[in-house]
Amino acid sequence: MELRYLKYFVAVAEELNFRRAAERLHVSTPTLSVQVKTLEGLLGVELLKRDTSVVRLTAAGEVLLREGRVFLKRVERLETATREAARGEGGSLRIGSPQHFSYSFMKQALDIYHERHPKVELSLMELDLEYEHVAALEKGMVQIGFVHEPMLRLMKDIDHLLMFDTQMCAILAAAHPLAALKEVPLERMAEYPLLSLGHYETHVPNMLKFFERKQLKPKSIRKMKGFSAFAALLLSGGGVSILPNIRVFETFGPPLVLRPLKNPGVSVQMRIYAVWKRSEATPQVLNFVEVLREGGVRTQ
Repeated sequence: MELRYLKYFVAVAEELNFRRAAERLHVSTPTLSVQVKTLEGLLGVELLKRDTSVVRLTAAGEVLLREGRVFLKRVERLETATREAARGEGGSLRIGSPQHFSYSFMKQALDIYHERHPKVELSLMELDLEYEHVAALEKGMVQIGFVHEPMLRLMKDIDHLLMFDTQMCAILAAAHPLAALKEVPLERMAEYPLLSLGHYETHVPNMLKFFERKQLKPKSIRKMKGFSAFAALLLSGGGVSILPNIRVFETFGPPLVLRPLKNPGVSVQMRIYAVWKRSEATPQVLNFVEVLREGGVRTQ
């Protein structure tokens, strides 16, 4: 059954008058009559009772009118949703969340995006900043991800936006003896256990480069399975760590504090980028990138 046959029938069934239905559809009355007859032939049933002055629905016609209205409404919604998705006003968007970094920008970005594009279905997947974002982008699990600068150089078919340009700092409990210092010497940090986020494969190597440059070795290295356990041990004074200078740690109480490293000997700069596939830059993706761009680069 062609969709136009159903549209023609519903118009006649609602008007119960071929002339008025033809005017509504902008077709000739004979054309409309032929189309309805064709539909009756396809279905093998009589849909309308006709005489010189009255058009009435048969029992089959009443059923087709009821179900046909529902079906045409669904088709209309489908057409609207498809056009909206093509314009970036509908559809869906899958975003990789960069774990603790997301606290500093993600909620605001999502709020703004949702306000501008309320019909887009948003989903957020928490991933680490290394290989998980790369793999998720390649497999299509997310459409926008976040990576450290070294990972960016390994990726292909990628556009990117600088999100964070910050420094690596010592992170420790506010009550820790080293927290009283304006800058923390690596020599002093080496006296305490060094804590790492175990799901970041490069976290330990990235921290050790500071100590190795000064020919130092931390007292011990402990890999924590999750950020909550990592933060809890830091808060208890059970160790120290080195992380980028972002403000999410102030939400803990008693708070964790960040202190610059004193004479680290190597670059402490860290850059984090939003990334998306150039060949799959849908309107939904580009609209979210625009929201991120408006937020500017976070430097601390």
